[in-house]
Amino acid sequence: MERPARHDVSPEAIAPTADVRPEPAKVAKPAGPQKARPVKLLATDTVEDAAVCVFSSALDHFEANAPVFLAEELAESVHQMRVALRRLRAAIGTFRDALAGPALAAARDRAKTLASTLGQARNWDVFLDMLAEGPGASLKDEASYEALLAEINTRRAKAYRAARAAVEGPEARAFLAEFREAIAKRNWTAQPEAREEGSAKDFAQAALTKLRKRVVKKAKGLAELTPEERHQVRIALKKARYGAEFFESLFAHVDDAEEFSAALAKLQDGLGDYNDMETANTLLDEIDAEGATVLRASGFVRGWFAHAAQAGAAHAKKSEKRLRKLEPFWE
Repeated sequence: MERPARHDVSPEAIAPTADVRPEPAKVAKPAGPQKARPVKLLATDTVEDAAVCVFSSALDHFEANAPVFLAEELAESVHQMRVALRRLRAAIGTFRDALAGPALAAARDRAKTLASTLGQARNWDVFLDMLAEGPGASLKDEASYEALLAEINTRRAKAYRAARAAVEGPEARAFLAEFREAIAKRNWTAQPEAREEGSAKDFAQAALTKLRKRVVKKAKGLAELTPEERHQVRIALKKARYGAEFFESLFAHVDDAEEFSAALAKLQDGLGDYNDMETANTLLDEIDAEGATVLRASGFVRGWFAHAAQAGAAHAKKSEKRLRKLEPFWE
């Protein structure tokens, strides 16, 4: 089933007459940071129809936040742009059994590159939040802590300059425009069954089952996993949650789908704390290499995070059990 096309009015059709001087257009201030809107699929949708909706949703999410960020460099705008790019990459991966081609591969690579640049800015934002919520209160009168904050803010400012350059640069504009065109033209090779009316639901069931099995397998023995292995579990959780959000409108029990996604998000957040601590230590390595003025505060922060990581590990077994008990809403 084809989606209705948007019809744009040509500039000539609305051009003023020679005797009329148009008033200056009022430029509306962009709204605040935007979360992804729900994807609405139809029971009659083909797999291709579903892909068009999901890919377009991810691009809409990014493009809703880019002007907000360029107008005011808010941490939440950076976060939402990264989420949009992650959702796009996850979507391309989810549909790869049905759709393939250079345009999809290029979009996935370009989204990864852009997300990596935004990730540098996001890492410094998260680090500052972690300090404020944790060891910062105990270090507020410590001179080396002031030096540490100064170093962090210097690096954060540099990362934000790079993020702005990437978002408003020609590569990002080309990526968005070219992938929009590829979506409109369905510029990919599709499996024959992907063009059958109503095929989206069967595809969704198979894809969600595969994503769930993968995350359960990766999470086995969660409490004993290395930081890198826990990070891989978190990535699998994200993909499973995004998949659930992409396809939930195809199934009757929407409340069950939302509960499923919320449970995955909670588990993902818990593992995210581990990953943030590992990232913070890497950022501290970068700062420590510059000089000794921050070392006292840096050592205290590392100890604080190490203690927090040990306390969090006690909940890992419970998290694994909760994951295994999650009932699929698509069966």
